Amino acid sequence: MNRLQAMARHFLPLVAALTFSLALPASGAETRKAEITGTDQEVAIELGSGSLLQLPRPAASVFVSNPEIADVQVQSPKMIYVYGKTAGRTGLYAIDERGNVMTSANVTVTHNLSRLEGELRQLLPATRVRVASVGNSIVLEGDVSNVAEAEDARRLAQHFVGEGEIINRLAVQGASQVNLRVRFAEVSRTISKNFGFNWEALGNVGNFTFGFAQGSDINVTNGAVTRTGNGSNIVGFANVGNFSINSIVDALEQDGLITILAEPNLTALSGETASFLAGGEFPIPVSQDDNTTVIVFKEFGVSLEFTPTLIGDSRISLVVAPEVSQLSAAGSVQANGFSIPALTTRRARTTVELSSGQSFAIAGLLQNGSNHDLSKTPWVADIPVLGTLFRSDSFIRNETELIIIVTPYLVRPVNQRLALPTDGFVPPTDVDRVLLGSQRRLEGEGATRAVPTPPRRADTTGFILE
Repeated sequence: MNRLQAMARHFLPLVAALTFSLALPASGAETRKAEITGTDQEVAIELGSGSLLQLPRPAASVFVSNPEIADVQVQSPKMIYVYGKTAGRTGLYAIDERGNVMTSANVTVTHNLSRLEGELRQLLPATRVRVASVGNSIVLEGDVSNVAEAEDARRLAQHFVGEGEIINRLAVQGASQVNLRVRFAEVSRTISKNFGFNWEALGNVGNFTFGFAQGSDINVTNGAVTRTGNGSNIVGFANVGNFSINSIVDALEQDGLITILAEPNLTALSGETASFLAGGEFPIPVSQDDNTTVIVFKEFGVSLEFTPTLIGDSRISLVVAPEVSQLSAAGSVQANGFSIPALTTRRARTTVELSSGQSFAIAGLLQNGSNHDLSKTPWVADIPVLGTLFRSDSFIRNETELIIIVTPYLVRPVNQRLALPTDGFVPPTDVDRVLLGSQRRLEGEGATRAVPTPPRRADTTGFILE
């Protein structure tokens, strides 16, 4: 019996300690000890941690005004434990046996800033980020090297704030704006050659007409043969008795060259999307279910949309979508009495990574096609030499070369006045415009008046290159 009593005396303190530890928060939570002796004292604890508070005398009742922010556990009549549940502020009150408030405290629960600061030091050892808790939000302050580090700090703080908000006041050292210059360069060449014989021989015997025709129709009006094309024609006609012979030889050779050079540029903040359009909109009628027609406008011209992201060491990740489109009669349609033009479009969309000032050809096209059409009269056209009169030949060759190049620059705004393309332009007077045919005003007096420098664009305007 004495042995059982001795074992009980040995294990009772251990059981009491285990019971007390179970009443405390989970492992890893920090517990502090403080003493409150008056009213309206300030008690600050972090979320997930608590504080032991010692009362000046035994209390009959202890409670908090908002149990969703903090919880209180009475360990003894003079010892209570306050545990932070949600970031915020609440009141703690201790009541004696007579029902009087013997002590009170304002409990402020903040986020676990000490743990957040420690993890930020591990993640970003070269930077100094300060954190503060304001209500249910976390404020980030300090300097970082680039936008990627600022984003890493924000994501880490988001795990601690829960449903709260991150107030990001981190300052990025260096440039955080990107100017993107896109160059569209296209050369298109079309070569077409046409050669053919168009003729007809007709004879009349009484009311009966017979003959032979080759190629397109030939009309003879007032002794003149109607031309059948836009090229050079050799025409002729003859009447022999009741026979008439009309002929046109088509000979056309065209060589067309089209060049397109568009160079839009746009500046955006890292992580933000910017768009640009230099062109217009054309209307498209769209039928509705109630038999009405509405007009929808479609954009065309030179457009650019991109999203830059700085990823450190002057490296830039670009999501870029340039486009050049033109109205074209080829492929146009007629609908509800409207003529709707088609669009000739050059478009690219991709993601690339490069440094400031580097260029990248994100898209290119080399196209070479030819079309050869031969129209002839069967059997007769196969006769050597003579068969040429019964054939028409058409040849078309298209060559296209297109390249799209992007070049980003890290830029900073300038303080001085920027140069404008209109600098130096002076509207002409009536004398300059009517008598001298000038589109700008001539300065000075006398017969030798100087012409002001025409408007011109500086090579780099609007920003400072990094």
